[in-house]
Amino acid sequence: MFWTRPLVSDDLRHWIFECFDWFDTRFTPPPGPILPTRAFFDAPGGNSPETAKLVVRDIQRHLAFHDPVELLPLDVLPAEYRHDYNALSSVAGSFEQTGDVAIIRYDPEQMNHPVRFINLMAHELMHARLAHVVSDVPGGAGAHELATDLGCIIAGFGVFQLQAADDAGWFGYMTQDTRAFALAVFLKRGDLDLSSVATHLSARCCKLVARGLKAL
Repeated sequence: MFWTRPLVSDDLRHWIFECFDWFDTRFTPPPGPILPTRAFFDAPGGNSPETAKLVVRDIQRHLAFHDPVELLPLDVLPAEYRHDYNALSSVAGSFEQTGDVAIIRYDPEQMNHPVRFINLMAHELMHARLAHVVSDVPGGAGAHELATDLGCIIAGFGVFQLQAADDAGWFGYMTQDTRAFALAVFLKRGDLDLSSVATHLSARCCKLVARGLKAL
């Protein structure tokens, strides 16, 4: 007889539920998942700084986060001159808080991959959203990066979290199993099923979310 390994441990499962409850008492839960469609994003195509600002504005609207944000491109080589712009050691984006202004820097190459870019910007904006409550999030400051990724999923950006990592071939702070389980929790809490996100996920991601829903 063979047993299927659970997507997450009992401790991690408990932490995810605790974070959902924590976020829901402090921020208005989204009505449903944010999807990579024109229904959710007004920004035009392209990779100009102006387009990047419009994407950030769209994400801020979905997050109901309207604090000042300064968006700056990172000083990096153009993609054609790099050995591997997807290397794990490369910096796709960064966040810092200066007074009341969030400063977000990004690698312009990421704009050629819209799902990845939106996921990156959602992550950095979630940093800004949590900047003044870092120690209050379940797990404290030590779990901040994980809580930031999870916060994006709780805020409706689970499709971007899961599919961006799948497209890029790397995991970042969370494993794909954890992201999939968290997205399953998001769907379950909204009385939604896999069909509400399946057309925007790879078969591999759909399989993981289906396992998460089954575990719930």
